Amino acid sequence: MILNSLLLPGILWPLLLVCLMGFRTTRALVLPLTPWAALPALVAASLLTPGETRWHFPGLLLGSEIGLDATGQVFLLLTALLWTVSGVYARSYLRQSNRREEFYFFFLLSMTGNFILIVTQDLFGFYFGFSLMSFAAYGLIIHDRSAAALRAGRVYIILTVIAELMLFAALVVAAGISGATTFEALRAGLAVMDPADRNLVILLGVAGSGIKAGLFGLHVWLPLAHPVAPAPASAVLSGAMIKAGLLGWLQLLPLGLIALPGWGAAMILLGLTAAFYGVTVGLTQRDPKTLLAYSSISQMGVMTMAVGAGLLMPHAWPFILPAIAFYALHHGLSKGALFLGAGLAGGSDRRQQRWIWLGLWLPALALAGAPWTSGMLAKQLVKTHTLYAPAPWDVLLPLLLSVSALATTLLMARLLYLLRPAARSSTAAPVADLIAPWAALLPVIALMPWWFTAAINASEMETESVMDSLWPVLVTAAVTWIVLRLGLFRTLQPVPAGDILTLWTRAFQRFQLPPDPGSFSAGWNTLQARTMTRLTGFIMAVQEKFDQLEDYLSRWDVALLCAIILAAGSTGIGIGFIWINTR
Repeated sequence: MILNSLLLPGILWPLLLVCLMGFRTTRALVLPLTPWAALPALVAASLLTPGETRWHFPGLLLGSEIGLDATGQVFLLLTALLWTVSGVYARSYLRQSNRREEFYFFFLLSMTGNFILIVTQDLFGFYFGFSLMSFAAYGLIIHDRSAAALRAGRVYIILTVIAELMLFAALVVAAGISGATTFEALRAGLAVMDPADRNLVILLGVAGSGIKAGLFGLHVWLPLAHPVAPAPASAVLSGAMIKAGLLGWLQLLPLGLIALPGWGAAMILLGLTAAFYGVTVGLTQRDPKTLLAYSSISQMGVMTMAVGAGLLMPHAWPFILPAIAFYALHHGLSKGALFLGAGLAGGSDRRQQRWIWLGLWLPALALAGAPWTSGMLAKQLVKTHTLYAPAPWDVLLPLLLSVSALATTLLMARLLYLLRPAARSSTAAPVADLIAPWAALLPVIALMPWWFTAAINASEMETESVMDSLWPVLVTAAVTWIVLRLGLFRTLQPVPAGDILTLWTRAFQRFQLPPDPGSFSAGWNTLQARTMTRLTGFIMAVQEKFDQLEDYLSRWDVALLCAIILAAGSTGIGIGFIWINTR
């Protein structure tokens, strides 16, 4: 019971550090602690017993409940470990940066929101954590203030606002119809809800959480944000924060309670499309971080497909859920190690580059699902349960998952080619405390499948499973050798980062083309061109004002003041709500 009481202080510790950073007298004392801010939550996630600790706060956010089940413990363990490693990594990565304090301000706020959304078991607590994490992550994306970073930030914040509105609408509608504010009661209410109302809630919830999860069609912020964000920010964006969308689905959807064939088929198709689309576009990329962003889209597609299978087979959900949780853990740790390793590969001498490059093989092979890796176990766990799906999915899903494993292996081969020492030579050598946190992840990734297999008494390490995971690696080795011999890697033309968004932009620009003077409708075209010119000028002027406001609000001291004002306002609303209810 003493260990379980560490949960609440552990998740609120980063928020306390943020508050102390607002005072000059305590800022110098707090800054050395910020890299280790996630450590209390990591200790709590490692030692506590799931399900035994619950805190109820009836007067907070219309009633909040904090607790942790087995799935939440896996997500908190992954999240806390990645935030700890990335925080220590950032200490040296940003040593020469004049925005180090600002980075840690947004870093700690995002961390706090990430922790809160995992441990809260009610709608409004989850939404508060989701919003805090999402908006604070904007400061991580635009950290270097380059043109590419500001563009990525604009795309991200627009989609974030849309996601927040959709998610808020889904939660409010669900709570209003079911009369429940806890997720457990809400899921039960959705199972018996009128189909039209249930479909509306699911549509809004899937789309709202899908923006964060990189759902196909809503994924465009990922390949824009990851290349411009600092390496430690990319590690938590792709390894931890993207899983908030997945957790939103697990909390909101009536999984295991009712069969929803239509929604299940839709989620499976969207997941499979993302799995193959991410690899196809990722193979053309020349920036390793952009490639890793498309890899995240692909891997989240596999998890989306698994959620769809759960909607098809409610009776199998108790077995599918641990598979999804382990897949999220495996992907988060492997992707975090690859992003941090990519940050090291461009800043070391030739000898260190070789060792770093060899170290990158472990998470790359794990994502590829090579034999005796966490990826092999994760993919086998997901694949096993698809065999019991209704026709035609019982035949299609195992086949497509095998092809997806081959595609992911090809993508990892492309990544290792881009990060090879000969292609990224430099005379600068990273300091030891920059390499150490990255290297600490490698044994965790190597030992994780064996620990998990023993914990669940799984039999996925059998010879048949090993052979099933070996052939994609062998085929990829042969294909890579042929491609290198023919020099095809150098001829690939990269798809612009943002892919679909780029097509939308080009389509919009066509409406701004000058008119043809000799055309029949030259007068109308001239009027249209003048209107578009004036409209474009007005939009650019408004955008310039927003950019100036954005630069002002992105200062960490101004953002801190706004956070304090919002906190004070929320407290006042809460006190007023309690006062009204107690009269």
